[in-house]
Amino acid sequence: MSIALEDAIREFVLTTVIDEMNILMSRDGITDDSPVTVGGLELDSLSLIELTLRMEARFGVEIPDTDIEPLASLTFGGLVSEVVRRGAKA
Repeated sequence: MSIALEDAIREFVLTTVIDEMNILMSRDGITDDSPVTVGGLELDSLSLIELTLRMEARFGVEIPDTDIEPLASLTFGGLVSEVVRRGAKA
């Protein structure tokens, strides 16, 4: 597993959530153990769908609609690992 790829996914998610989706104000305190939802990345179900679509486009992965809701139970690190597991490409 490529550390560079994982870092690229982390950076993409944080930049997207902060700069483009305006959900988080800052990456302060966000770690791999932070939840994807409340108390972490603060994504609600619609935001998670939007982020998923952006990750599919950016990293060439497919995440079926039925697999999006379970992503909400993951940590940030778990989300990164899941995108890698689905064959993400830098």
